[in-house]
Amino acid sequence: MTIILALIAGGVMQGQIATPGYGGPAVSSRGLRDAGARGGEPTNIRLYGTVRGVVDNGFIGVGLDQNGNITDPGTLFGVEANVGAYGTREWKRSRLGLDYQGSVRHYTSKTYYDGSDHMLSLDYGTQITRRTGAIFKIVAGTSTLPVGGVFSYGSLDPFFLGVPINDVFNNRSYFLEAMGAYTIQIGARNSLNVGGSGFAVRRQSKVLVGVNGQRAFSEFSRQVSRRTVVGVSYQYFHVDYPRVFGEADVNSVSVTLRRVLNRYWTFTVGAGGMKTDFAGVRQVTLDPVIQELLGQTTGREAFNAVNYTPVIQVMIDRRSKHNGVSLIYSRGASPGNGVLLLSRMESATAGYTYNSGDRWSASATASYYKTSGFGGYSGTFATFGGGAMFNYRFWRDLNFSASVDVRRLNVTTSSFRRVGSRATAGITYSPGAIPVSFR
Repeated sequence: MTIILALIAGGVMQGQIATPGYGGPAVSSRGLRDAGARGGEPTNIRLYGTVRGVVDNGFIGVGLDQNGNITDPGTLFGVEANVGAYGTREWKRSRLGLDYQGSVRHYTSKTYYDGSDHMLSLDYGTQITRRTGAIFKIVAGTSTLPVGGVFSYGSLDPFFLGVPINDVFNNRSYFLEAMGAYTIQIGARNSLNVGGSGFAVRRQSKVLVGVNGQRAFSEFSRQVSRRTVVGVSYQYFHVDYPRVFGEADVNSVSVTLRRVLNRYWTFTVGAGGMKTDFAGVRQVTLDPVIQELLGQTTGREAFNAVNYTPVIQVMIDRRSKHNGVSLIYSRGASPGNGVLLLSRMESATAGYTYNSGDRWSASATASYYKTSGFGGYSGTFATFGGGAMFNYRFWRDLNFSASVDVRRLNVTTSSFRRVGSRATAGITYSPGAIPVSFR
């Protein structure tokens, strides 16, 4: 997941635990939805179950076929059962947000690719005193579908580092991240936010690399006007990689400006710099004398690379009762995608959700990610993706649901290109006053 590098660290907490009667740092709320929200607004806890047909295409297997090409099983037809829950529960001084989605699928052929995917996101925020509050977040799950799987549901906070949404292969991954933070109001206009998190990713194939990480962050914010907040933030994180020699330390500092444009729209811009200190192993060409002696042309050497790079984030967000809009551009770093270790990351994402409130709901997303490794790796992974979901309540609590997702993967150092897609259609049961909404 892209490292936003504390550009939104303070905003993750602020706005969720605002002091009653105080209009200060609460305006600095983050630009994306909390767990359980739909269309930019909180909603009551909602349950649903779906049975649907699926068509998957363009899987990337961890292996080679008889022609020496990366495995592609072709088009897979199957059936899938889904269960899920989302929504929020609020009390006088606290709030709980929930997003869960689980699925089991079976294909008519090549049943080796049958599987089950799950993801759970929980947020809990509480106001401790009139001037202090805390928030706790956790995300955990397992998936084999980088295209159209559990990552297509609900809202993922980009502040999480341990969610492998940019994995290349259709290989099972297990992930967990837990985060906590404490916010204190200082005077009438200032706030200080401090927190930390730990995360881990494990991948089933021994060819692919997992990651362990720890992070600490802080931000000082000041409300300079009724609608404008400025902040200075710092973040440190450390990652290491099981089964391979490699670890990294990243320090970053950034300045943010967050402006509430009107009742619905919020604009955020942040800029700063980061220092990455990365140790690992890379392949090198041996000296001709050593080549002659050993009978091989390449070898491995340990390295330590220090880089200074900019971090940028621009975010436009709209929240209302029936719809939500999110536009984000960011440049920073990523802990890796199973192939690359610590990497430069550039991303642009757009999302729109709508719920009519009586009969139907719809959503659309588009994304671009470009990843290149630190430490001498010159190649770049570039992915272009898009998706849409539609839901129509045709009788009481029964809904017709359909979705389509597409991703194109390009690797600049080779001729490898692959387009993956997923299309689904089926019947959803979800009791409630308004149509169910999956994103």
